[in-house]
Amino acid sequence: MIGSRSLLSKIFFWAALSVVWLAGLWAYLTTVVWAPAETWSLVYGERTFEIMAPDYVGLLLVLPLLAIVARYTLSDFPLYQRVLNAALRALVLAGLTLALMQPVVTSFDSKIATIIVVDTSASFPDEALEQARQRINTYVKAATDDDQVRVIGFADRPYQIDPGADGTYAELPRPARQANAEPAEDGGEADKGDQDSANLQELSDDPTLQTDISAALRMAYGLFPDDHLKRLVVISDGNQTRGDVLAEANRAADFGIRLYAATLDYEQPAEVLIEAVDVPENIELGAPFYLVARVFSTYATTARLTLWQNEYRDGEQEVELQRGVTEIRFQTEVYEPGFRQFRLQMSVNGPDGYAANNSFMYSAHIRGKARVLYVEGEMRSRHHLERALRNENFDVETRSPAGLPRTEEELDRFDLVLLSDVHSRHVSDAQQDLLTRYVRDLGGGLIMAGGQDSFGPGKWEDSAVERLMPVSFEGERQRETPSLALLMVIDRSGSMSGDRIALAKDAARAAVEVLQPGDQVGVLAFDNDIDPIVRLQPAANRSRILSAINRLQVRGGTDIELALNEAYEQLAFASARVKHIILLTDGMSEPGTIFTRIMPAMRIENITVTTVAVGDGAETSMLRRIAERGSGRYHFTNNPYNVPQIFTQETRTVARSALAEEPIRAQVAGRAQLLEGIAWNAAPYLLGYVTTRPKPQSEVLLTVEGGDPLLARWRVGLGKTAAFTSDLKNRWGAEWVRWPGYAQLWAQLIRDTMRTDDRDRLPMRVVLDGERARVMVDAIGEDDRFINDLDSVLRVTDPEGNDSQVTLHQRAPGRYEASFPLPQFGAYQLAAQHDRAGDTFAVSQASLAYPYPREMTYLEPNEALIAQIVAMGKGEMDPSPEAIFDADGEEVRYRRQLWPWALLVALAIMVLDLALRRIRLSGQTELSWLALTRSK
Repeated sequence: MIGSRSLLSKIFFWAALSVVWLAGLWAYLTTVVWAPAETWSLVYGERTFEIMAPDYVGLLLVLPLLAIVARYTLSDFPLYQRVLNAALRALVLAGLTLALMQPVVTSFDSKIATIIVVDTSASFPDEALEQARQRINTYVKAATDDDQVRVIGFADRPYQIDPGADGTYAELPRPARQANAEPAEDGGEADKGDQDSANLQELSDDPTLQTDISAALRMAYGLFPDDHLKRLVVISDGNQTRGDVLAEANRAADFGIRLYAATLDYEQPAEVLIEAVDVPENIELGAPFYLVARVFSTYATTARLTLWQNEYRDGEQEVELQRGVTEIRFQTEVYEPGFRQFRLQMSVNGPDGYAANNSFMYSAHIRGKARVLYVEGEMRSRHHLERALRNENFDVETRSPAGLPRTEEELDRFDLVLLSDVHSRHVSDAQQDLLTRYVRDLGGGLIMAGGQDSFGPGKWEDSAVERLMPVSFEGERQRETPSLALLMVIDRSGSMSGDRIALAKDAARAAVEVLQPGDQVGVLAFDNDIDPIVRLQPAANRSRILSAINRLQVRGGTDIELALNEAYEQLAFASARVKHIILLTDGMSEPGTIFTRIMPAMRIENITVTTVAVGDGAETSMLRRIAERGSGRYHFTNNPYNVPQIFTQETRTVARSALAEEPIRAQVAGRAQLLEGIAWNAAPYLLGYVTTRPKPQSEVLLTVEGGDPLLARWRVGLGKTAAFTSDLKNRWGAEWVRWPGYAQLWAQLIRDTMRTDDRDRLPMRVVLDGERARVMVDAIGEDDRFINDLDSVLRVTDPEGNDSQVTLHQRAPGRYEASFPLPQFGAYQLAAQHDRAGDTFAVSQASLAYPYPREMTYLEPNEALIAQIVAMGKGEMDPSPEAIFDADGEEVRYRRQLWPWALLVALAIMVLDLALRRIRLSGQTELSWLALTRSK
């Protein structure tokens, strides 16, 4: 009978549980899955309760499992406690489910939150800021306990201002200025440019010199609580330098924010400033012109204005200023072409708010007679080209390599730079980068002429200058001529015994293996005497030479003077064009007549000397001097095993000379205007050149008989470069400098390569837009048709001389535009290059003056802008405190999230449930622990 009841009970339990679960499943499917609703809502009085994620209600289908756990639990708690535990777990699950369903309640309220945005920029004087503080405190005192008041200050960016302990504001702090380098001391007129740069940098870092009202409005959006009506009060002079406050006011109105404005009655401080400087668009060299300055003053006073042209004082006037705008005219003149900067400075005899707006800068590029900078590596030979160009209407300035310009301003004064026989060691990396910008960005011309210190022999490989040239500086093929005469002078004194003499033999043998058969080689051993182990002979006798080297033996002392004298006598009469000595020693010797007689004689015969010092006992200082005087290289090693490698490296260096010293004739390889009118059939021989290789896309105009380029050119950016691989002097060009075609060729080549104005120029217009510049170029052809599909790049040179590039995009037919930030104050130079099908089609140039922050130009409040803001925000001007905090029947509808409360309740019930699992509320356990213990 008991078993039947138990079975019936189980059947009833599972049947009831199944019915309940299926009913819940059916309800979930019909209300959520089959008829989905985004939200569930219930209206109760003035409040609306909503479930934002009803899908999570399906988690309640897990509740029947709790009933199964309660029925079959092993707990021996009383039945009512087990039922209570199950109910608490169900409530925990229901609470968590409710939290996931995101319940919210929508209510209405008339509490008011007021945010006051107050201008703390430099154009808002201290008197106005104090009045604003007093006005804000009246608003604070008018607010009720349910209302809120917050204050945001703004200049270049907004920031929140916290009240005092009593809720009022004791001060309205301005944003902190950034600490920069100390201003330069007054060092006289020569330092004024640096002083101005330091002052402008200080202005760039001053946050009070910008006004962004729109940013303050955007910050206010995030500070408004949802359950308050939103009021926003603007206290400002309305002079914005950043952003668009009208667009932001329209957005605020869409957010339901009512905008008010408070006007203040204060007197603007005295101010005098240079509004603008008008300079003629086209300034001719040597022609007088007028520079007109417009000066604005809030009161009548006097001032002294000084005009500077670059670093020189150009004029000064003492003027009387009237209230308003006064025009001052300076008559001036430009005597030198190139980059010119006009700087006008003003000293006011009276009060003046800002000193920075008393300076104005304008820059321009002045054209004049073509100027050529001729840099000659061998100054004693400079007169050949100077004489040839004397009657060609060029302004030629000749300098040694040490005089190559180091600043862009100095280099920009020239239309072409001619490097003749200049070694790379005389031109720093910075100067090479300067030449690159000069050609690529400023449109300058660059010609490199050959010589023994130019191109490859001048160590220009892989340099910035080589990348500018239309030829590569490594010869296309090795030549049998000029042949090499190499004499190895080896110390065989007693200190060279053992491994040293053996390694010296290895070094000599390795050097012989490197030489070409047409080269000559000799080995001279020395101690206190000399022993010609191998007399100069062709390297083709390689086996005989190697066998003779094996006879090298150690003995005696060290006499370097004797050895070098014998080496000179052997090489002086050698027929080779390249004569070189490698001197190896580990000892010391008296110099004797080495530097007074032998080395000068070697220089006359073009004999070069490389020295190798082995060990600390060698006369290193003397060997270094020998290498320097002998135009060779100095090597030092403490490890004799390095000697063969040094000899091999040195031999390879002198054996691969790129100098082709042989009679050649110039051959015309391409048609070009610069070659016309020259009698090439009467051109004399050149006696040598430097072997190079033409680059792809370069234009080779002249070649030698073997096909190597003699004259090549190409375009780089806005400029052109050319390479002439022979020289301009009487070494290789001894016959050319007397040939009439010499002057004609160089005059025509310079005119073809130098910077000119023969390219089309498209007008460029520049306007200031806050802290940005907007550039517009109108491309219209002579037939009045739009010029489209140009690839246009704008180069911007900032006041510090740094360059950046901006792409000009086509915005309309024939209209190209770009916009870029202005991070610094001063004068900007703009140059645009317009390309079509890979070729430069036209250029544009302009200047931009951004002398000081716009904040310094605002001397009167912009009341019209403030009125527009209030009208868009449906507020009023100068509202009373009571009006701001009067809801006037307006209520705000806001939503409050209830899921945090559901979660807290579920957690509290969970804690209670955990407690009830450990605590018996009544009765005793059905098991006797004493009995269990006894049973064990």
